[in-house]
Amino acid sequence: MRRLIRTWPGVALVAVIVLATGGVAYATWGNGFIGPHGYINTCVPKRGGEVNVWKPGHRCTGGRVGLAFPANTQAGAKGPAGPAGPTGMTGATGATGATGPSNPSATTVDGETVTKLMLKIPTPASGTATVTLYGNDGLTVVAACDHTGTASVAANGPASADSELTVSGYQSGTTPTAFGSETDTLGPSSGAALGPAGSGESSFSYASSAGAVVTGEIGYQSATSFSSYAGCAFFGTATSG
Repeated sequence: MRRLIRTWPGVALVAVIVLATGGVAYATWGNGFIGPHGYINTCVPKRGGEVNVWKPGHRCTGGRVGLAFPANTQAGAKGPAGPAGPTGMTGATGATGATGPSNPSATTVDGETVTKLMLKIPTPASGTATVTLYGNDGLTVVAACDHTGTASVAANGPASADSELTVSGYQSGTTPTAFGSETDTLGPSSGAALGPAGSGESSFSYASSAGAVVTGEIGYQSATSFSSYAGCAFFGTATSG
């Protein structure tokens, strides 16, 4: 149904189209009839009848009640902002994963870190092959295997050369031989032996001037080690903290 509604004298005319679905659409000719919230303000009798359209701020009188309708403005005009939509999945921050261990061979117990030592060095064709077996708190333990398959272990300290190292153990053989040593000037190039070259077992204690303490036990075997491996083997633990 289409009907043109007449307004009171002195009031601007607005075309009102009543659609078959019951909806109402407004179009304005001129400026100033749409309020700041995107609505058109009207006054209508309580029992229905003529609709008067007023500019924003007008108060209905004479028993009329106010009605506000959303404006159907020209194409391209910006309507009122809608509510914010839900956060999309793209770019969402995932949950923080668990912190992995800094050293898979180390375990912390009662504030002390116990590190498992396990190393094999193939017998070199010539000279001597060296590999760092342990390094922490300024202490470096170096494992070596020469071209004859003879194993040896040595220790170096920090640049200050003001750290202490004590060593005790035994060298295996027909008649096992005990050994021991100590130094209070362990530095970066000390090469302090943790036992005689060959095969044996050594216990050591290390203390740096900064207060770091490391203790450990190392077994070392000359080639052939573990029955079939053609090389030197080193194994044990080091505890720091």
